[in-house]
Amino acid sequence: MIETARIDPDHNSVTVLVVDDMAANRSVLCRQLELNKYHAISVESGEAALELLTRTRPDIVLLDYMMPNMNGIEVLRHLRSDPALVDLPVIMVTARAENEATIEALEAGADDYVTKPIDFAVLRARIDSHLQKQGHASALRMSNAALDEKVTMRSLILADLNGELEAEIALRKQLEQQLAKRSAAHDVGAHDSGVDLAEIAEKFDLVFDSIVAGKTPNLAVMYEIKELLRNLMVQEQ
Repeated sequence: MIETARIDPDHNSVTVLVVDDMAANRSVLCRQLELNKYHAISVESGEAALELLTRTRPDIVLLDYMMPNMNGIEVLRHLRSDPALVDLPVIMVTARAENEATIEALEAGADDYVTKPIDFAVLRARIDSHLQKQGHASALRMSNAALDEKVTMRSLILADLNGELEAEIALRKQLEQQLAKRSAAHDVGAHDSGVDLAEIAEKFDLVFDSIVAGKTPNLAVMYEIKELLRNLMVQEQ
């Protein structure tokens, strides 16, 4: 059975789970937590605590060491083996004479411990301390997650840019190869057709000099110039 103790909702945003097989202990703890502005829920066994934690997650757990069937250490080991609960803050509650239990609890993964009878001022200070640490850890995880996302996005962008750069380089090489082929074909065509710009210029000078001297230009030379120019035009096409 789950027992709850609620106060003014503006002050009880922190939920504390109390796990203790003694009803009187649960009642006292929940009442003190209520007075200190926490939202308290409680269960009477380790099995009930584990079942509850499959459905909801408190901010911190006060776990009694000495319980029948499943004691606090066994509950703690279940929590620390569950990836979803491995970082849930747990304060173990032990009797003053249970020094070995306290050591065992810390070794099993308890974040802290308090001894009976409980000093509630100390308990509150320890709860607040662990909640603050948990808040810092959550903020750090969020920051790391955001950083990982930025790194991933930057890696994707760099990969895209590298891909575009490689495509651009490949395109330029292809264009350079095509240009080289066209240039070679142009040189071969000019050689095979006998087109020589110097020859055209020489023949043109002969015709021009004849006209300047008042002589009739050599029609054969003019025809040769025309043929050379026609071949050159065909070659350019």
